[in-house]
Amino acid sequence: MIPFNIKQIETFLLVATLGSFRKAAERLNTTQPAVSTRIAGLEKALGAKLFERHSGTVKLTAEGQRLLPPAQRVLHVAERLQLMANSLSETSETARVLRLGVAETIVHTWLPDFLKELQASHP
Repeated sequence: MIPFNIKQIETFLLVATLGSFRKAAERLNTTQPAVSTRIAGLEKALGAKLFERHSGTVKLTAEGQRLLPPAQRVLHVAERLQLMANSLSETSETARVLRLGVAETIVHTWLPDFLKELQASHP
């Protein structure tokens, strides 16, 4: 069995919803070839052709229509799992990470005061 991943499932659902690889790519902030690669990988993993492709239009195949509801459930369960894991994590309740990329001059000028104010307002 060839594994598939959540990104492929998410991409499948977006292409099915939007009816376009290009629109799905825009929504996912990626390229159309990346969407095509994800779908091809998912089709290979599932052993099923999910979409009929004709001159820019995309339509679910009968197999794609049958696999759409379970794919929606998989994504929903994955999202719930992530939320549960986040709520159990100590870092989600007691600490937050702030990463800054700043020029060295800022490190020595206004950044220390900014960080003091930030810490005071968000203990």
